[in-house]
Amino acid sequence: MYGSSVGQSVIGCHFTEMRTHLGVYTTRASKMLLEIYEEAQSIVPITKFIMDAATYQKDNVFSIQIEDLKEGMAYVWRIVHEDYSYSPSIMDPYAKGTFFFQGEWRNIIKKTKRYHLPKPQIPWEETILYEMHVGHFTMNNKTLSKETRGTFIGLMQQLPYLKQLGVTTLELLPIFKWNAYTLKNRNPQTGELLEDVWGYNPVGFFCVDERFSVSKESSKAIDEFRLLVEKAHEEGLEIILDVVYNHTGEGGEDGTAFHFKYLAPEVYYKYNDKGQFLNCSGTGNTLNTNHSIVKKFIIDSLVYWSEEVGVDGFRFDLASILGQDECGRWIKTSLLNEIAEHPLLGKVKLISESWDAKGSYDVGRMPYPFREWSDYFRDTMRQFVKGDQGKIKALADCIQGKEVYFTDLTKGTSHMIHFITAHDGFTMWDLLSYNDKHNEANGEGNRDGHNANYSYNWGVEGTTEDTNILEARKRGMRNLMCLLILAQGVPMLLMGDEIGRTQGGNNNAFCQNNASVWMDWERVTTFKSQYLFVQRLIALRKSLDYFKTADKNNYKISWHGIRYNQPDWSYYSKSIACFIEGDQSLFLVANSHYESLRFEMPPSNQKWCRVIDTANKEIEDIINEEMVEETNYEVKPYSICLFKEINYKKIG
Repeated sequence: MYGSSVGQSVIGCHFTEMRTHLGVYTTRASKMLLEIYEEAQSIVPITKFIMDAATYQKDNVFSIQIEDLKEGMAYVWRIVHEDYSYSPSIMDPYAKGTFFFQGEWRNIIKKTKRYHLPKPQIPWEETILYEMHVGHFTMNNKTLSKETRGTFIGLMQQLPYLKQLGVTTLELLPIFKWNAYTLKNRNPQTGELLEDVWGYNPVGFFCVDERFSVSKESSKAIDEFRLLVEKAHEEGLEIILDVVYNHTGEGGEDGTAFHFKYLAPEVYYKYNDKGQFLNCSGTGNTLNTNHSIVKKFIIDSLVYWSEEVGVDGFRFDLASILGQDECGRWIKTSLLNEIAEHPLLGKVKLISESWDAKGSYDVGRMPYPFREWSDYFRDTMRQFVKGDQGKIKALADCIQGKEVYFTDLTKGTSHMIHFITAHDGFTMWDLLSYNDKHNEANGEGNRDGHNANYSYNWGVEGTTEDTNILEARKRGMRNLMCLLILAQGVPMLLMGDEIGRTQGGNNNAFCQNNASVWMDWERVTTFKSQYLFVQRLIALRKSLDYFKTADKNNYKISWHGIRYNQPDWSYYSKSIACFIEGDQSLFLVANSHYESLRFEMPPSNQKWCRVIDTANKEIEDIINEEMVEETNYEVKPYSICLFKEINYKKIG
């Protein structure tokens, strides 16, 4: 019924109406069994093919062409051992849909669909990132149906919220099919076995995880995700995927095998001189990204998501691993360079987390056009806002987007990704509410998570009804947002920071999927003034040419103290003023002293207008244009002010 012939050494599943090409790379088999099922939940295969190496294998690829297969059918690969026993079912690394049925993986035949709609293509100078977890974003949104909460469809229905906020680009935590069952930790209160919720242990690099779909089927989830991408593009929003190509969810020696461990572990993984998995990622294994087969696999995956699904870019987890050889040395022939120079991938948005779990730190070293996360910016801004000494020079560098030296001198300020908070660590509200992490629910005795958080609770650990402390925290949040949005570089907000989302002090919530970490949509109302502040702050940034232009030579930056032209760079200084002189001159003043300071305004032929004063409590007073009639301005304790130079005749 199903005619077949030897394939063309094509890896993966390539479906057409006439024939389907199926191929798998393996160094561990002399024979392969291929089973075809009418559908993923069929008990008995409709046909089988025993494939011997002499006939069907070339360059370690077993391949076959089969006629008259239909989209939605399932296939299973098995290794035939010398004693004619079979391996367990093997997940096709290239599968675009999978289904776990009766203890076995079924791979789903999917038609190739090239993305055809125009993409927003927002310039980096105008990009504002929003890092988010698809499930956590809408799981607690009572305006959505229960079926759509925590799904791509739920996120799609909330796109207007994100567009109104003003962000331009959504950076989604991993959505690839992942192994959630890698933990042995239990919730200390309920005894429940915890699961990996963030998705940083991928096993399906061409298929989305069904957890985020309404259908709860991987083969259909991709269609829901495509719809999200299309709707986001219609709204002028971009979608970037957080991707993990440094390791897989197969874990270490005792980890669950899905595919690579069966097919060619010595090709796909790095080993030490004792024959054990290298663990540069902290998860048990490390992909051998310098092998040509692994490079091809990863680049094929990236091209698929960009060209067929339509995403706008990628953020690479622990990207240092992708630039190193087996000994951890930086090499020019790395996967990173191949991605950067790829004719398609080199044109999408590329972001790197430029370090790894074994201690490599390569910020500033990534090839053009990669943008890089700046943890230096994160730590500097946190320390300054809570009043630490010795941070003024670092603060000035960060405000200019010049805190990192790039080995590629063609890179500029837009190659820095600035953030205060990210998925890994405190939320912004918790940063201002807790001196210490509170990760007890993770089942590791509060040993997990970072200890160097540079946080400050302003008087009480955790929740409080004290209005003075609450106002201090809100002011701190406004200060952090100002420094993030008003610095050169590409700003990235963490999901919910605009409304003070809390995780109860948990700074490593990778195994939590409950109301303690979900976006609390009631805070859109209770934190309305904070939301409006962030919204208007973003709108202000978008209105200023200083941030939009790639050529910063039209602007002259100078530094000042309470006296004009007299900046205080001493260790004990906690304040600085930045004069940005150009077509739209700006004057930014930051004070983290416990007392007010009066700053001289720069001399001007025009008038100065105060645009922001974070010391004020009401939104109309915090961010609102008001003329400055005096030659100096009082900047309150722990506050930030922004002024812009305007023609007085334009007022009123």
